[in-house]
Amino acid sequence: MQHETAYSKTIEGFGLLLGTLVGAGLFVLPSVFYRAGIKWGLFFFALTFLLSLAFHYLYAALIAITPGRHRFPGYMKIYLGGFAEKLSLALTFLSFYGAVLAYGILGGIFLEAFLGVEFFQGAIAFFILGGLLFKMDLRAVGKANFYLTVLLFLFIAGFSFVVMPQIRVEHFYSALGEDWFLPYGVLLFAFAGHSALPDLFEVVGRNSQGRFKKIIFWSLAASAAVYLIFIAAILGVSGSGVTEDALSGLYRTVGDGFIAVGSLIGLLAVFTSYVALGVDLKLTFHYDYRFSDTASWLLAFLPPVLLFVLGLDDLTKILSVVGAVGLGAFSFLTVLAAWKKREEVERFLNIRLRPWWLYLIAVLVAAGVTGEILSFFR
Repeated sequence: MQHETAYSKTIEGFGLLLGTLVGAGLFVLPSVFYRAGIKWGLFFFALTFLLSLAFHYLYAALIAITPGRHRFPGYMKIYLGGFAEKLSLALTFLSFYGAVLAYGILGGIFLEAFLGVEFFQGAIAFFILGGLLFKMDLRAVGKANFYLTVLLFLFIAGFSFVVMPQIRVEHFYSALGEDWFLPYGVLLFAFAGHSALPDLFEVVGRNSQGRFKKIIFWSLAASAAVYLIFIAAILGVSGSGVTEDALSGLYRTVGDGFIAVGSLIGLLAVFTSYVALGVDLKLTFHYDYRFSDTASWLLAFLPPVLLFVLGLDDLTKILSVVGAVGLGAFSFLTVLAAWKKREEVERFLNIRLRPWWLYLIAVLVAAGVTGEILSFFR
């Protein structure tokens, strides 16, 4: 029975983190690599993976050493004070609402591809149906995410096998290379599973810190492998015909039926990720700010829908801004808090923290914000 309980917790934990990681970012990456060029894409891929792994572990350490149940703004208030709490709340709004908005946009794209529903109507339906599930239990979300993510992985493996004979090496060299900095923000978003870490810790339990760390590492490693396979398959087949959602430009290559199946699996994957993020944002308002359950739900659900109705539907731009600005600053605050509690964090991680980390993170965050501002005015 104990083994079954441990197995069940592991499944739920992987589901929560993998389901959060593998979502909107996956489908945008092939077009981003095309626009940036393969060399820059791979450089930023390696950089953001290593940074994300470090940030996840540092945030996990803060969660493990802090009594009580909190979300990111709550941890920052405890360790860095009121200003950091306000800043982190603004970052939470930017990153969560941007991510939820991106999932809604993808939901509209997939509903249009799979059922022929008009994009705007499909996205609104996606928002509403997902929003109704923001009151789901975390364990139910974790299990649903795990099995749907497995299906998505199997689809990507099957798709890669089917299109392998049609992959052309010259397509990788035909990439534009005109927007070299673009992958940074999008990849930070694609590797951002930090929102699921408080829930993951709650699922595995305070006495299972080893399992907590292993799930983080293997979830990030699995997502990295899947991203690379998907990028290679889509870009190798599509070349200059790659589309922002990756799948819609492949009808002539692999056929309507295969793309319909992929759109359905992609729809289910982003739907559960949307629900997981919505649940976490609702709990942020509920745990850290003591809003009622209904008020927390409304604050989690309504703003992304309003942003979409107002015309914010550029998927790549949304992910890039959220990643480079929102998640970059989140990472900097996480390092500051971890440095303040470095002795306990070092015991959790079994490594020594170094002061130069702060300087490196500061430079990367500043570069990300600067790059996004320059890109905006181009």
